[in-house]
Amino acid sequence: MISVVISLYNKEKRIVETIDSVLKQTFSEFELIIVNDGSTDASENVVKEITDPRIKLVSMVNSGVSVARNTGIKRAVFNYVALLDADDWWTPTFLEEMVLAIKEFPNESIFVSGRSRVFKKYTERYDHEYLPKDGITDILNYYRTISENMPLIHSSNVVIKKAVFKNRGYFKPGQKKHEDHDLWLRLCVDTFVVVVNKPLSFYRKTEENTASSGSYDAKDFLMYLTSISEVYDELSEENKKHLRSYANRFIALTYLKNYKNYSRAERKTIAPFINRFCKGKYKAAYKVSQIAPFSIFPFLKLLQR
Repeated sequence: MISVVISLYNKEKRIVETIDSVLKQTFSEFELIIVNDGSTDASENVVKEITDPRIKLVSMVNSGVSVARNTGIKRAVFNYVALLDADDWWTPTFLEEMVLAIKEFPNESIFVSGRSRVFKKYTERYDHEYLPKDGITDILNYYRTISENMPLIHSSNVVIKKAVFKNRGYFKPGQKKHEDHDLWLRLCVDTFVVVVNKPLSFYRKTEENTASSGSYDAKDFLMYLTSISEVYDELSEENKKHLRSYANRFIALTYLKNYKNYSRAERKTIAPFINRFCKGKYKAAYKVSQIAPFSIFPFLKLLQR
């Protein structure tokens, strides 16, 4: 009933734990598609040593996580696709709980569990004022959620009806940062998100796998801005309000953190999106960056609070 897709790149030390968490699921009607995205370590050999008829290993030339995930999704046999990153894991009842949610809300297309970020010294469970009460399953508006906090969807806690990808698109090839947020924005245009608020998914938080680390390439940023703009035009007035609230802060702060790395031409291509979505103090900070760029850093700290 569910196709599990894992994109694998150089995770020889973690992939066994991840696969094991899938094979130990209490719900067993699944296929596990592992797409080896040109790993240069022993990841592929490690997978080949695991004998289970439900595992399907696909090997490809390194093309990036978006292409690898898309490859797995398109090969999926079942009507629902569960995504899992190669160094994350599920509790044994993750799929069972997702199937129960699908049966309870058969007209919905996107299902997520509660998720926890695992740091070196502690684990932090995702929380949000709009979430259902602990242990409860209910429907949420994705855009309302991101207007106040981080996305409730992650690439390791979501099950999606396969038909939605055909209707709304896949991960954007070549997009290296926020490729998952970009997809959630597009998938949620005409659907709600069913949330099973139980701690069933665990996301390993390291410098290597966080989109908040490092600089944000202008090409990547523009791809995401384009999706924000295109999605905005399709939304109801209520959801436009929610997306504006998110975009106002996100676009301005992202630009101010990274604009020193952008060429003049790149700044010009980003400017229309800032002018469209940024208001108030965020727009004012952008204007300051154009006049006196080195004076923006104290202002930036205030905006991030």
